[in-house]
Amino acid sequence: MKKILVAGAGHGGLSAAAILSKNGYDVTVVEKQTKETIGHDWHDAMDIPAFHFADIPVPPEDCFKRGLHMCYYNPKKTVKLNTDEGPGAASSNGITIDRKFLIQYLIEHCEKCGVKFIFGADIKEALTENTKVLGIKAVIDGKEKEFTADMTVDAAGMFSPVRKSLPEQFGIQRDFAEDDIIEIYRAYYENPDKYITDPNYSVFFYNCGKPGLDWVITEEEYIDVLIGKFGSLTEEEIDTSLEDLRKLYPGMGTTPIRGGHTAKIPLSKTLPMIIADSYALVGDSAGMTVPLNGSGINLSLQAGKLLAAAVMAAEKRGYKKEDLWQYQYRYFTLFGNNLVPISIMRRFFGAITAEDIDFFLEKNILTEKEIGMAGGNFSEVNAAYIINKLSAAAPKIKLLPSLLKTISGMPMLPSIYKMMPDKWDDKKIQNWIEKYSEL
Repeated sequence: MKKILVAGAGHGGLSAAAILSKNGYDVTVVEKQTKETIGHDWHDAMDIPAFHFADIPVPPEDCFKRGLHMCYYNPKKTVKLNTDEGPGAASSNGITIDRKFLIQYLIEHCEKCGVKFIFGADIKEALTENTKVLGIKAVIDGKEKEFTADMTVDAAGMFSPVRKSLPEQFGIQRDFAEDDIIEIYRAYYENPDKYITDPNYSVFFYNCGKPGLDWVITEEEYIDVLIGKFGSLTEEEIDTSLEDLRKLYPGMGTTPIRGGHTAKIPLSKTLPMIIADSYALVGDSAGMTVPLNGSGINLSLQAGKLLAAAVMAAEKRGYKKEDLWQYQYRYFTLFGNNLVPISIMRRFFGAITAEDIDFFLEKNILTEKEIGMAGGNFSEVNAAYIINKLSAAAPKIKLLPSLLKTISGMPMLPSIYKMMPDKWDDKKIQNWIEKYSEL
């Protein structure tokens, strides 16, 4: 029986683990946290079809909430865009789900499928030989231990010690760029007067001048607050934003009843190489999030299904990268390519000011249509569209080079996507990586 090691209990790793175990593999998940403490202490958005795609039973209806109606504000709060596009937005499939419940639900699903778990194992590094991953090294109860397997799945998150320890010859990016990270503060505050707004999900671009976004969701039992900044978030910036939001939401209490801590999330396009001999990245380890908002549960669960299929197909030849490439190719074809335009747009927004965003919304350069594009629909980006947007932005002369670079490259993306070979070819893959990395 082939041994599969999953480093970290990320959503994508658990998705792959369950499928592989059901198909007769000896699967072990090694996780740093305890079973009781694992998972962010907040709710996040996802879509019900992701469960179907990953062959995971949908949780009972009372374990999640249906999507919310949304609106977006510019920094000066003079423009309000009502839309149901975005993470957790209202749709027939959109839901918000408790992250702690979800991770426990996935763990229980894995256990029913025969997956074994080792909690409290502090993963330190990868065990490698030449360009092959043999397993991982971890510390349990103060003692160092090696875990070896035929195939290692890296689901240890954005700061994965497995990925970061890989030798250079693996050709896998070890770290995320600082401007490809958002740091968020998330807390649920008392809502004693059951203060509800309409829409009840409001997103604020560059609130209080900081590059990033804040949101407020009003529910009868709490008021959900997120404060986010590209790069690093300071305590002073958190306090300033909270003070500002309390002026807008007078019903918001001052005591967090849940959450109240920060976390860092990747906002990059997927890493250019996510496989090696006997090794694959999945979830945040691979940068599998929507680059504009950091939402990644759907992508991770679906990627786990694709990874499991590739692992089973690669068994005969010993999990060589040439065979595991099918996982990467299928992921990019189905999902990863759609994230590139969003990543380009996000980088543009990370380079401008709150004043610039006010201009874009007040002059109708950024509208509900562009918010919809943040969800990946770039079908209307053509020459006429680009010319109209550039003309409207003419008063912001200093922004034109950046805006031109952001928009004009998007229609060229299909040709870059086509460069990605469907079968392993060293030269073609290197050519594709070079072009993809430039985006």
